Amino acid sequence: MKLFIVESPTKAKTIQRFLGKNFIVRATFGHIKDLPPKELGVDEETLEARYVYIRGKKKVVDNLKRLARKADVVYVGTDPDREGEAIAYFVKQEMVKVNGNVKRAVFYEITKEAIKRSVEEAGDVNMNMVHSQFARRTLDRLIGYKISPILWRAFKNYKLSAGRVQSPALRLVVEREREIESFKVKSYYYVKALLEKDGKTFEAVYDYRYENPSDAKDVADRIKDGIFAVVSVESKREKVPPPKPFITSLLQSEANAKLGFATEKTQSLAQKLYEEGFITYPRTDSYRMNEKKAKEFMSYISKKFGKEYVGRIRRFKEKPTSQGAHECIRPTSLKDLSLSGELLSLYKLILSRTLASLMADMLLERKEVSIEVSAPRLRRPIHLKAKGTEIKFDGWSRAYPSGVEEKILPQLEEGDVLKVIRVYVEEKKTQPPPRYTEGTLVKTLEKLGIGRPSTYATIVKTLKQRGYVKLYRKSLRPTDIAFEVVDFLMENFPVLMDYQFTAYMEKALDEVEEGKRFWKDVVREFFSKVMEVAV
Repeated sequence: MKLFIVESPTKAKTIQRFLGKNFIVRATFGHIKDLPPKELGVDEETLEARYVYIRGKKKVVDNLKRLARKADVVYVGTDPDREGEAIAYFVKQEMVKVNGNVKRAVFYEITKEAIKRSVEEAGDVNMNMVHSQFARRTLDRLIGYKISPILWRAFKNYKLSAGRVQSPALRLVVEREREIESFKVKSYYYVKALLEKDGKTFEAVYDYRYENPSDAKDVADRIKDGIFAVVSVESKREKVPPPKPFITSLLQSEANAKLGFATEKTQSLAQKLYEEGFITYPRTDSYRMNEKKAKEFMSYISKKFGKEYVGRIRRFKEKPTSQGAHECIRPTSLKDLSLSGELLSLYKLILSRTLASLMADMLLERKEVSIEVSAPRLRRPIHLKAKGTEIKFDGWSRAYPSGVEEKILPQLEEGDVLKVIRVYVEEKKTQPPPRYTEGTLVKTLEKLGIGRPSTYATIVKTLKQRGYVKLYRKSLRPTDIAFEVVDFLMENFPVLMDYQFTAYMEKALDEVEEGKRFWKDVVREFFSKVMEVAV
C-alpha cells in the first residue's frame, strides 16, 4: 500500500480515481501547523519561530501517521507553490517519525498522466521554497503584531490592521480617491457634422477643441450651409494579435469585469476547477503553455473554426519573478464537462481565452477621410475628419470578445460631394480617473510587482473585512478610516507604504526561493527598515 497526501478532500477524491487501489489518498485539510494565534511566536533576535498545530489538525496528522506506518512509501502531493511546499515540509516532518520513505510529488494539473509522472519523478521537499514561505510568514507576523497594536491605540479600533502588502494596496485606493475628489470637471466642445452618401449616414468632426461653446457654435453656423467634399481617403490594414493566456491577475481582473466575480470568488472557483481536474494550477504568473496541449487546442480550433483561424505557439518574455515550472491557466482537456452555474461560467472564460491565445490575428481596415468644407462665411476652407473601422477577418475574436467596435463608412472617394443632414456642437467633459475595481486593483498590484498570485485575492478580501473599503457600483471606495490610517502609516512607517520597496522585498523573497539569499537576512533587512521611524 502507498499513501498519497494532499491538502483538500476534493483533490484527494480526484487523484484517487487516477492512482487506483494500490494507493490510499488522504487530505490534510490545508495547513497543519502555523505560528500560534495569540502570541508573536517569533524570537526577534534569532528569528526562530514556534509552529504549533492548527486547531483540530493534531487528530488529522495522527490518522495520517497510522496509515503511514503501514505504507511502503508516502507521497506528499500538496500545491506547487510556497504555501504548498511549507505544508509538505511539516507533513514530511511528522511522517518521517513513522516511515523513513517520504517523497515529494509535484504536479501542475490533476490529470492521470500528470499524477503518474509526479509519482515516478517524486523527490524531496524544496527547502528554498519552504524558507521563502517562512520569510513571508515571519515578516507578516512581525509587521502585524508590531504595527497593528499601534493603529489600535491611535484610532481606538481593534478591527484595524497593517500589512506588508495590504497597506500599500490600501494606499493605492486612497490616493486614487483623492485624485477623484480634487479633480475639476471642465467642459469642452467640438463641431460635428452628420453626413450622407448613398443613403448611408456617418459623422465627421472638426478636430479643434473649443473651450468656449459660443466659439464652436459660431463655426457650426458658418459651415452648416457649406459644401462638404471629400479631398482624401487614407486606408491601412492593421493586425491585432491575440491576447495572452490567463495568469492569476488577468483571470481575476477579467472575471471581475466580465462575470462580476469578486477576486476571492474567482480564486475559490478556480481552485475547485483545478482540484476536480478541469484546469491547470490557478496561482501562476507564467504565460507558458505545454506544447503538446497547445497543439491539441490548435487542432480543435481548426475543426471548429477552420484552418485559417489557427495561430501559432508564441513564446512570451517572462518576468524574472515568474515561477518557471508553472504554466498559464488553461483547461486540462476538451472533453464534455459536467459543470454548471458559476463554475461553468468561469471554465468557459478560461477555455475561450486559451483558444483565443492560439488563434490567428484579427485583421482590421482603418480609414481616415478628410472632408473639406467651403462656405461663403468662411475666410478659408476647413477640414473635418471621419474615421472608420472595419473587421476584415475576425480571427481570435471568434472565441473571445475583442472590444473592437466596427464603424463602417460608406464608399467614399476623392471628389465626392456629401449631403449634410445636420451640423451641431457636441459638449464633452473631462473625466476623473476611475475608481479601482477589484480586478483593476489586482492588475495594478501585479504591474507594480506587489504581491504574488497566491496573495491577490486575500489582499482585496482583507481590505473589505477590515472596513477599509466598500463596494460602490462595483468599484472600491475607501472609508473615512482608510484615509486616516494611510496618512498615519505614511507619516510613521513610510517604508511600509513605499511601492518600490515593497516590490523590492517581493523580489527578495523570490531570491530566497531561488537559493540566492538567506531567508533570515531578508526578514531582518525589511523589518528593521520598516520599524526605523516607528512612533
